[in-house]
Amino acid sequence: MTDFTDTRSMLKKLAMAHGAETPIGHACHNLLEMTENFAKTKDADQQIQLKANINRETARLNTLVSQAH
Repeated sequence: MTDFTDTRSMLKKLAMAHGAETPIGHACHNLLEMTENFAKTKDADQQIQLKANINRETARLNTLVSQAH
């Protein structure tokens, strides 16, 4: 199982810093949910799909953060 502890902590801090009801906050919460589901699932096909979704949402979050600064 993948350990997302540090990543999840960073996402929570980032969401709090920007606000939960902002695009950055929404992206953080989406990633929190996806990483939790990834860590819990044993289904290889679901993990592949979640990994693709995590990568896509991470790219979107990076764009949002870079535009905010």
